[in-house]
Amino acid sequence: MPDQQAELIAAAHAAANWARMRRATWTDAPLPVLPVTTDFAPAVTSQPAVAAPARPAGPSAVARAASRIGTLAGPAVRQLPRAAAMIAMVAAGGAAVYYGGRYLLKQIADYRAQPTTTVERPAAIPEPAPTAKPKNTGTVEVDSTPPGAQVWVDGKGRGVTPFTQEVSVGRHTIELRSPSGNVQRTITVQAGKTVRVEESIFSGFLALYSPFEVVITEGDRTLRVDERNQVMMSPGRHEIRVTNRALDYESVYPVDIKSGETARVTVNAPPTPVTVTANEAAEVWLDGAKIGDVPVNEMPVALGTHEVVVKRAAGGERRQTITVTTKPITLNIDFSK
Repeated sequence: MPDQQAELIAAAHAAANWARMRRATWTDAPLPVLPVTTDFAPAVTSQPAVAAPARPAGPSAVARAASRIGTLAGPAVRQLPRAAAMIAMVAAGGAAVYYGGRYLLKQIADYRAQPTTTVERPAAIPEPAPTAKPKNTGTVEVDSTPPGAQVWVDGKGRGVTPFTQEVSVGRHTIELRSPSGNVQRTITVQAGKTVRVEESIFSGFLALYSPFEVVITEGDRTLRVDERNQVMMSPGRHEIRVTNRALDYESVYPVDIKSGETARVTVNAPPTPVTVTANEAAEVWLDGAKIGDVPVNEMPVALGTHEVVVKRAAGGERRQTITVTTKPITLNIDFSK
């Protein structure tokens, strides 16, 4: 038994040396299938043989080891080429798995190391906080002396003074009505602000001046002026009618009467055109002032009574008193009569 084990070990060393020698000639080409012989003679291949390094054992030991291996391991040695091919295939698969796994792991690591681009979603725009609606009203405070006057806002009765109420923004008409008279004011109301109206409701005066006599009326009431041409009236807005039937004149004047004050009105009637002609050369004089030579065409003359004098160039004159109304006048002077 010890001799057999020694020979078996020597045979194993010989096989290892042969494998190392074969490994030195490996290429990427597929391994050839070697024929198996019982005398363990090496097969001839297309690749050049590479001399194995010398072993310390002598030729007799190698020969005996080879003979012993062939005897003891004959059946196993016959399967060596097929087993080597299977081992090569397994090794190639393992290498593919090993190197392929390392490559795959490296790719995964490189992919993970790459900076990722994140798409930021736009931040949600916060909804604006609800704002308070602007106030569209203001306050009106109305007071009167004496108190208790009726307050009318835009033609509608709202109460009596003292009076406070909210109204819409804009222009408004405030009217105070009392037995002493009526007062009307126009105000402008701003949002959130207060407008104060204070009025003294006492009588005022109307003073009227006219170049001719007139009759003053308001509605169905006739107003009579005193020696100062003044008449007492209640405060507020009035429309007075001025008429002169003889002059065919009539006109309406609006007037605002304020408490304790005097409102003045002057009658300014438009002039009326007057035409003067004559059958001889002559001068025309009006109320003592020369206005031209005949003919005088459509000279404007104020309403009322006037004196017209026509002086003939050859001597002599004609005098005539005329009443100028709103209708045009034409005078024809004939010196032959």
